[in-house]
Amino acid sequence: MDSDLWSRSCTPREVATEDFRRLSAQGLIRVRLDLAGIAGDPARLRELLVAVQTLRRIGILVEYELDLFAGSPRFATVRENVALLRAIVADGTTPATFTISPGSGISSPWLDDYRERVGAAVQPWLTGLSLQLADAWSELVLGERLKRRQDGVAAYRIALQRLTLRSNTELLNLVADSAREYELTGDTQLLEHDLVAPRAGLLTETLLALSNKFRLNNLTAQAAKPLSLKRVG
Repeated sequence: MDSDLWSRSCTPREVATEDFRRLSAQGLIRVRLDLAGIAGDPARLRELLVAVQTLRRIGILVEYELDLFAGSPRFATVRENVALLRAIVADGTTPATFTISPGSGISSPWLDDYRERVGAAVQPWLTGLSLQLADAWSELVLGERLKRRQDGVAAYRIALQRLTLRSNTELLNLVADSAREYELTGDTQLLEHDLVAPRAGLLTETLLALSNKFRLNNLTAQAAKPLSLKRVG
């Protein structure tokens, strides 16, 4: 198990054996879960679900890394990895993200073409929206841990959770639906830029508006608070 003051890398099984409530009290705010070998294994997937739920209850952010095409290069691989991602991001406190490695030359041209097309289509999430959502969650949790005096935290958390869930649903449905259509027909219109870009753009604009409003309200509230002066002598 690798760790520093703020973060730690571990397997889902280690979440069950370590006292993460104590680690949280000592300053731990995020855990990066090792997902190796979990996709397609029902027992290990259940183990992952328990680990994720445990960390959420404690208030620790969940991070991970997953190649969408990791494992056997098949469309079934994509389905298994999407199911794995849904298990992690189901409650909207963790942004959905993944990587897409280049084709290795051992998969079918059909799958390689889909890999290239889906990789281009989801860039607004992978290089933009999901990263910004992760930053927003980190900022929120860190502010709570440092006991910063912020107004409207509860409402902001709910709104951010709903937006993250919406983003996750849009992204994973896009992958799942386009993969199914491409596997059946050899083509899909779901990944067209003119269809995908406006959806991702609207979500990004919503996030920026939400975060900016929360920050501005707190800056204004801090500026409006009168100074508390102690009498000398």
